[in-house]
Amino acid sequence: MAITFISHSSAKTEEDQANADSVRTELIKRLPDLGWDVRVDDLLPPGTDWRSVLYGWLADCDAAVVLVGKDGLESTWLKREVHILLWRRAVGSRLTIVPVLLKGLSPRELRRSELSQLADLQCVQQDETEPADLVSRIVERLGDLGGCADNSAMRAMTTKIEHCLDEVTDRFTLRSMAHRLGSEGDWRFPTASEERRHVAHQVLAPVPTQKVPSAVNEVEFFLALDRLNKLISLLLPTWIDPLGVRLLLPGERRVVATLAGARAETAEQHIHRASCFSGAYWVKAVDLVAGEAQHEEHMTACLTAICALLKSDDENELPIEGEVLFLVIDPAGTELDVVGHLVRTLIGRFHWLNIIVLTDRTDPADLGVPTAGAVHIPVQPGAEGQMARTRRALKEIRDRRSGHGKDAES
Repeated sequence: MAITFISHSSAKTEEDQANADSVRTELIKRLPDLGWDVRVDDLLPPGTDWRSVLYGWLADCDAAVVLVGKDGLESTWLKREVHILLWRRAVGSRLTIVPVLLKGLSPRELRRSELSQLADLQCVQQDETEPADLVSRIVERLGDLGGCADNSAMRAMTTKIEHCLDEVTDRFTLRSMAHRLGSEGDWRFPTASEERRHVAHQVLAPVPTQKVPSAVNEVEFFLALDRLNKLISLLLPTWIDPLGVRLLLPGERRVVATLAGARAETAEQHIHRASCFSGAYWVKAVDLVAGEAQHEEHMTACLTAICALLKSDDENELPIEGEVLFLVIDPAGTELDVVGHLVRTLIGRFHWLNIIVLTDRTDPADLGVPTAGAVHIPVQPGAEGQMARTRRALKEIRDRRSGHGKDAES
């Protein structure tokens, strides 16, 4: 059965709240008869760790109905839910999103809000329509179930984490890991499989990097080394807020970005985080070196990296179908106008190439490149240093595997 998630928020006036409740109640009543498994927080039992459950629904749903009233434009949780849903679409999900503008909210107000991207999805507007008639229009928009079911990149990422933990069968160990990653409350799942999914869903929200080693420590004894390595790789980028890096996903456009980091690894982690570790995304980094013939040397280094991305000796080849290729450029002290000239040359020659330049300059226009598709990704001060410390801690966990744990038993 396909899953529909209903996203909503509270209204300030009794009249607006009563209208929103009527629409939601009618959806809960009618959608199951059409084959939908409805998920909405109204149905959660008291005491539930609702944040964890909501993240799971957001990752698993095949369709989402977003009920937006005027007060909802200021709702922190509604905005987070919408951004996660849009993130899923950005990484290639066929997720169906139906935005519904409740009474009192105009399309213009939506376009001027932080939820403006919903306006691109053909909203259903209530105006003076009665809740039952509005729900009929929503049901019509949801359409046939056949084209809805989806195996999105986000769902694939959480499935990979669950697979890495497959050898951990103790529910209490998995529950401890979830708490280490930030799960709140005392939500207890009856099976290890559900606890593994609960752990995986924690990474849909940012996880402070200093929490990762203690979380891995909870389970490392039970994991074969290859699964431990894969789990660590999947958890390392979770310090990055995925909502802030969604713009790194090209879609129908090329990405030219500046990223306020000093290390190519930081850019790679941002791409992995944005793409949910999709196997379609490939990254190569180039360090620029100052010299008398800078442009020629820089271009040669970039072409070598581009050939590696193309898996070919000929830089004039096109990417393998379905692959998204990123070149990360570390200026390493090279003047920004020189870097800008190099970037302009590359984007003029390789229309498919996405580029990230490591610089704290907040406007990609400083590189002299077209602003269409150009974005800046900030990095919090000290974040790279903390991430490096976490990597060292995780390396020590790997290194001490010799002599104990699952591999030592074989």
